[in-house]
This record gives sequence, structure tokens and C-alpha cells, in this order.
Amino acid sequence: MIETSGRPTTLPGPTFAAGIQLSTAVHRGVVAQVLAFHVPASGRDQSAASVTGGMQTIAASLGLGAHDAPPPTIDRCIESRRGTPFLDYGHPDARLALPVGAEWRALAEAGGPIRIMILTDTLWPSTPGALAEHVQACYDRGAVRWGTTFLEPQ
Repeated sequence: MIETSGRPTTLPGPTFAAGIQLSTAVHRGVVAQVLAFHVPASGRDQSAASVTGGMQTIAASLGLGAHDAPPPTIDRCIESRRGTPFLDYGHPDARLALPVGAEWRALAEAGGPIRIMILTDTLWPSTPGALAEHVQACYDRGAVRWGTTFLEPQ
């Protein structure tokens, strides 16, 4: 369901979120990055289309923009609790813990920008090269949404 504001009112819950894989990095020392993608559909309750739809819904809930335009500045959606940063996409029962290193944490805590990129097509990367190839293929197909945010002050 979509509100008139364009933001979804029904968001994927914890079961869907359990299939989301996260990767973080620091780009050129100035942008903390978050990459999110979903593993392939599993079980009777998921299909490739439902996973893609779920990731598109999460991207819309965050206000992410198309990959072929500058990343919009979005509402703060990353908070840190007890030293662990989380991506809060709006579901009351599902937040995503971010696997971050010291450089990522220092940049974000100093107020640096955080670039979120969501791939709407699924992948279970077997090697780092597979993930890079998947990111490029998603970009080429327009299956990428992105935006820039900042760490929510504690």
C-alpha cells in the first residue's frame, strides 16, 4: 500500500529482513557506504518478484532515488544503540544492524555523509567478485536505489 506522500504504509517485516545482506565500506575517506541486497527467494512465501517488490518498498520507505540521478538527501534513518549502528527503514519490529569497521564508525560519528544503496534484484554472492558484478548488473538494469543520510544523534 502506498500513501499519497509516496511512502509505503505496509513494510516488509522481520522475516523478510532476515534475508537482507548488508555490506559497509568507506569511499575515498569521505563517504560511509551501506549496500543492502536480499538473498534469493526461499520457501513458499517468497518469489523473485516478491523479494524485488519488498526491496523496492524498503527503498521507497527511505525516500531513495534512482541510480541515474544524484543521490537525494533523505531523512535520518541510521541510529546507533550501544555502539551498534542500525538502519531503520520504518518497520516497528525490524531494524538492520550494520557491520561496520572503525573507519566507517569514525566518519559517521563525526557527522560525515552515509550513502545507502539498495539493490532490488537478489544475489547470494559466492565471492567478492560476484558481488561487484551483481552491483554493476543491477546498475545497468536500473535495479539500484540510493540516497545520502547522516547518523541520528544520540
